[in-house]
Amino acid sequence: MRTYNSTDTTSQKEALLNEIKGNLFEYLVAAYLSRLKGCEKAFITSFGGEIKKQFSEYETWLRLNDSELLKALPALCEKTALSLSKRVGEGVDNILVMGKSAGGSHDDRFGEADLLVIKKEQVIPISLKLCKGGAYVNTKSAGLKSFISKYFSRFDEAKEFQKEFTDSVDECFLQMGHELYEMNELDFKGRFDSSWTEAGFSELPGQLDKTMQSVVLNSYYKINQKLYELTQKLQAIDQEKFASSLWPLMGLADPNIIQATCFHSQKQREGNLSRYHFHSVHVYDFDHLASSLKGLELKPLKENISSFEISLGDTLLQIRIKPMNKFTTASYKVNCSIKG
Repeated sequence: MRTYNSTDTTSQKEALLNEIKGNLFEYLVAAYLSRLKGCEKAFITSFGGEIKKQFSEYETWLRLNDSELLKALPALCEKTALSLSKRVGEGVDNILVMGKSAGGSHDDRFGEADLLVIKKEQVIPISLKLCKGGAYVNTKSAGLKSFISKYFSRFDEAKEFQKEFTDSVDECFLQMGHELYEMNELDFKGRFDSSWTEAGFSELPGQLDKTMQSVVLNSYYKINQKLYELTQKLQAIDQEKFASSLWPLMGLADPNIIQATCFHSQKQREGNLSRYHFHSVHVYDFDHLASSLKGLELKPLKENISSFEISLGDTLLQIRIKPMNKFTTASYKVNCSIKG
């Protein structure tokens, strides 16, 4: 956890807010759920000493920086716990918050889990999100240069397709560099060197003029198009393998995991605009999405956009090319998110 008392920029403050919001949300949902399941004493025992002090600091920071959120969290968390209660069933011995207690230290066996519901013969992993109503919910961030080989490894063609994709990404980056250097009468030698910044040009796409910015964005669109084409090929080879490869991208690497997303929205209340009005809780699991397999459809690719969508019944999986802050390095990620 970083320093609470000072943040240099708006983006740093927002990042800290999201971190604190997520940590408190996980803790409070677990606390309410433990009360509903009669294991509150065991849950509280998991939190003590430095952990309690840390959560006290969270609350103090929120009280100063977003008191409205601090007031709204208990109701949002209670409704989320109520929605989860039936799904986890009875006979719960304890609930652990992953990474927040000695017993809940991160374990790769439980994938994207934020909570573990402990039973005598079963451990139920739970993934939690708190989002604005109607928003896409982030489920996976993956390295672009291993995306296909890692997540579509069931296919014999995965390594071949990954190499083809990586080569295409490198080609797009070099083409972008040549074009930007040439339009500014600079000599491109395969990478963005000191001559770029010495000439007074930014490494952030948002700080370029519109002409140069369009060159950068166009390279992202080309990378997205190539990934879309290879995704099409994978689906055509084997629809069943393709579908099963999507589960980890949707945050369901563990077939036993339950995903719960609490959505909040803005609402006028007593003359004031409330930003954290409870909207709904969406709880689903592997079986819920598996039932949507027959409706799986790769949506048509849109022009001038760095993402595409795969429809599974009433759920959309968005796959987006995510460049790093500086466009001057060939570093990209693939961000996956869902919307139901």
